[in-house]
Amino acid sequence: MGKFSGTSPGLCVALLLLLTSASAVQVLNTINDLKKLNFGSSVPKHSLLLLHWFANEVDIDNNNVIRLTFDPDEGDYGSHHYGNYERLLDPLPHGHARYRYFTVGNLNQDLSSDLPSYVVHPRIEYEGRNRDRIIFRVREQNVGQHIIDRVYITQHFETSDNQGTRYDPDYTYQITTSLLRQISQFSVEANDFNTLTNLRDNFRSNADNFQLREIRNLWGDLACLGLFLFIVIQEKYCSNQQPNNRRQSSAKRNTQPDYVVSIPESRPSRPSRSSEVSIRIPHHHSSDVTLQVMTDSKGRARIIWRNIPVTNYNSGLMVALYRSDEDEEPLTYKSVRNAKSGTYDTSVPLNEGLQVRLHEVKTVCCFWSRPGEEIDRGPEFRNPTAAVNIKGYNASLQLFAKDGKACARLYVKTSFTDWMSQFKDSWVGFYTSADKSTNNYEWWQWQWAKKFEQNSNLHGSPDTVVYEYCSNMTIAPGVQARFILKNDTEKARTPCWK
Repeated sequence: MGKFSGTSPGLCVALLLLLTSASAVQVLNTINDLKKLNFGSSVPKHSLLLLHWFANEVDIDNNNVIRLTFDPDEGDYGSHHYGNYERLLDPLPHGHARYRYFTVGNLNQDLSSDLPSYVVHPRIEYEGRNRDRIIFRVREQNVGQHIIDRVYITQHFETSDNQGTRYDPDYTYQITTSLLRQISQFSVEANDFNTLTNLRDNFRSNADNFQLREIRNLWGDLACLGLFLFIVIQEKYCSNQQPNNRRQSSAKRNTQPDYVVSIPESRPSRPSRSSEVSIRIPHHHSSDVTLQVMTDSKGRARIIWRNIPVTNYNSGLMVALYRSDEDEEPLTYKSVRNAKSGTYDTSVPLNEGLQVRLHEVKTVCCFWSRPGEEIDRGPEFRNPTAAVNIKGYNASLQLFAKDGKACARLYVKTSFTDWMSQFKDSWVGFYTSADKSTNNYEWWQWQWAKKFEQNSNLHGSPDTVVYEYCSNMTIAPGVQARFILKNDTEKARTPCWK
């Protein structure tokens, strides 16, 4: 003890801090722990994207052993050795096994482009300043076999802190295997609605079915990632939501309609739940307002709005897309801000019946708003009704859209009894434009006329039978269907899709 009698108190404190700095790193065991961090203020939102990729990239077996699926020694995904010179983390263990720290997440490195697009090119609200990183400690058992025993998220100091390229210990967190396993459940390989509802229920999320549909529409193939981000970031600010709000029907949310008109049930009208139907009278309605569903280049519904009265509503306006005039829950929606006219390309496949409505904005919580009171609604989208005659035969051809795909109908008169033999070698092809030659149809986007399936639920007229075929070709402006007799003789072509 006498040896250290002359040691300065300041040096002792420094040594104590040096030895205990690593143990001060906060450990995150669950997604609920993750929700306690201030993403978007002190912690970059982008670090969640990086962590989501990592959790879904590594392999975790039943014994909670984490194995790397890439080689950090080769710089895969831009990973490289981390020396831990500032003693941010625990010193490497001594023994027969070889331990090393690696870091990944520098988007400025060439190999980082191998990371998924949602990490390298994130949505604007999840962009960072390339400060966030993942550090992982590897134990190499055999050559090329990497076992991970520690994972951390961290971030570089701000440039204004004058700390160089050091990592900030105040915002360094250890991620346990349990948390990685939880995050891996939000896989990008699953995006169906049942998966979303199961994840919501398993993680006790307050997201209702409408919010799940909106997340799916907004994020598409990355719907599970969108739900993960919603739970961690947005839901924490919506604590005033009732836990069972997802069970409330849309009819219960609007308890004070503008007008209630008693309508006899025998009166022909849209189906109602009772004899009293809530009718909203549009305010500031103008005959110049246009709300319309069109088609984008990918077979999805495009919302078009023109001349909407944005200055009359202080809370703001939204356009929303509904499955039909009867539906009460929107499939997707968008704030129009101060744009009196504009377009919005949704992720909803084009189908007959889709309808655009104009709503006031209703704020649910500080990070979530949704359509409020309805102001106006447009007509339902309808497929073209005109069918073109197949020259010389009692049949006609029609182009229509279903689930965003180009489809065709054959209307055959009942008097045309031998149409199958007459059309034995005939076929219908789909073309991207009217300029294409007969043999320049889209690859494999055609069908023999005799293989069209009868639609007994659809009748052109009492003396007509309807047959249908749906291709895998995306419906888009310019698409056309043609009826080709044998020897490549064209007998009918539909108008180009608008």
